[in-house]
Amino acid sequence: MTERVFLCGAGVVSPIGSGWDEFRQGVLEGRHGCARLTVFDGTLLPVHLAAEARANAKVIPSADRDDRKSIFLAMAASQILPTHRGWNAVAPALRWALLGGGIEHFDLAGYTSDPDPDWRLYQRHLRVAVEELCSTYGVGGMRSVNVSACVGATQAMGVAFRHVRANPDLAILAGGTDSMLSPLHYMGFHHLGALSEWNGDPALACRPFDADRCGIVLGEGAGLTVVQSDRTAHPSEILAEIVGYGTTLDAHMVTDPDPEGTQLARCALDAIADAKIRPEDVDCVHLHGTGTPKNEPAEAAAMRRIFGSRASEVPVFSLKGQVGHLVGACGAVETLAAALCLREQVVLPTVNCMRVDQSLGLRVVQGEPLAMPLRHILKLNAAFGGQNAALVLRRVP
Repeated sequence: MTERVFLCGAGVVSPIGSGWDEFRQGVLEGRHGCARLTVFDGTLLPVHLAAEARANAKVIPSADRDDRKSIFLAMAASQILPTHRGWNAVAPALRWALLGGGIEHFDLAGYTSDPDPDWRLYQRHLRVAVEELCSTYGVGGMRSVNVSACVGATQAMGVAFRHVRANPDLAILAGGTDSMLSPLHYMGFHHLGALSEWNGDPALACRPFDADRCGIVLGEGAGLTVVQSDRTAHPSEILAEIVGYGTTLDAHMVTDPDPEGTQLARCALDAIADAKIRPEDVDCVHLHGTGTPKNEPAEAAAMRRIFGSRASEVPVFSLKGQVGHLVGACGAVETLAAALCLREQVVLPTVNCMRVDQSLGLRVVQGEPLAMPLRHILKLNAAFGGQNAALVLRRVP
């Protein structure tokens, strides 16, 4: 018999709060996380909006040369692992860590101020932070950092699911951490033409599915969970069951999604088949929903391929209007929000979607959470390079 696999416990750092309780409250209240950039001096930049990670409503501080994503990783792990019953009941050799991340941090200010610089001295490697985490929490098995942009965390969680399904004695710390809020990375996204240049209230700058959507607001944060089977999971820690995973590559363009959504739909259908359900069994979808002009039409095309005539009826939402784009961490934090939907039996509204782009043909939830029976949620993410990933979560009563 194949054991069931669960997401057990949550460590989270996000622009709307840190720790499960603060994050949960921020999600359900529709709290805004986008504001003016403060973590570095952006006054000379043409765009200076960001969704900075907060705890107790205050931006998490760091020194100028710190790698913020490594800080968030340690914070999220400290919320979940010390008291995690399932994790601590498993032998260290059976504890793994599979994590997603983004581009390595580079201390540009230090490098440019050094009269004889060696660039290697100014690069901060996430693998170092992961090794420290593994040492602290007794990870005696495999550890991996999956660097695949905006699907990094989703792929890490999906691979963890497959490993636990094959070896039910494992406990795998899975998720992701990222921060693009440094001058080098921030300007890279600006030169790609991806950043929102919204001139109004910064809280409204990221507008997924809206007719006036105008681009990404870069965010930062971390999301972690422990993936375990019903052989090792403690019932009190179960958030949701993970039942399907799929990943594909469309290789359309480096920065643009395939407008037909062919491979995005295929990865979703693979995940649905892996879950041994049908598309009509999916109750709602958390789309990638970046708020860019090209992303949402591609996702709408994928929805039609997945659901056919039902594509306009399935409720959809995106968390990015609240938290911005967390890049390598987005899949983890958004999956935790999807698990919250299953627990609360609501579909979250897409914050900042004031006027739905009717050309998309999507049923975007707006304004207030939509209360409805939910058993299965499809979670989609798409990334630069044409990478796609999908998870199917099931409610655990």
